[in-house]
Amino acid sequence: MIAVRSARSTDRPRRRIAPAFAGVALTFAVLLPFDVAAASCRGYQHAVRAAIKKQVRVLRALEHEATDRLKGLDTRPFDYLLGQARAAAGVIGDKDALAAEEGLSRCPQSIPPVRRVCTEAARALVGLIEQHAGDSPTTQAKQAEAKQAEAKQTEAKQTEAKQTEAKQAYARAMPQCERWMDFAPLVTVFRTSD
Repeated sequence: MIAVRSARSTDRPRRRIAPAFAGVALTFAVLLPFDVAAASCRGYQHAVRAAIKKQVRVLRALEHEATDRLKGLDTRPFDYLLGQARAAAGVIGDKDALAAEEGLSRCPQSIPPVRRVCTEAARALVGLIEQHAGDSPTTQAKQAEAKQAEAKQTEAKQTEAKQTEAKQAYARAMPQCERWMDFAPLVTVFRTSD
């Protein structure tokens, strides 16, 4: 006997193939964006290292120069060092890049907050240099004329507390930033307690 197929029996496999194909296409469409995002997660640490390594190197040089200035070995004024430190901190702490780093919390693996930690270190160094720039001879002369002895003592205590806080923040953040950039941490007066 010969089986005769009707038109209905040949349409049935086609009806099964179309939904299966649509399901596979939908799966790829949904999963593809996550795979692209995962690629940026995987390469983030190398990308950020390439982006800010030069600026971290500048911060280290400025820290070294500021330490030398405190010892009397460097003639560059603290105001110059402060301007350079602010510029480096601005590049490292780019708002858009920091926001993008915050967005990496969605990544499947843990991504270290390289830019955030290095920005914290840069801002702490700026704070330390600002405090020493405020102690320069010209600024001290202006302050001496403007304030009484009591106000100076109160201000000195507040400045010392701020300096200690900035030193602690810098001593905590900068070595981690240096490790991520493959630099050996420096040992300077800005990282040690008095």
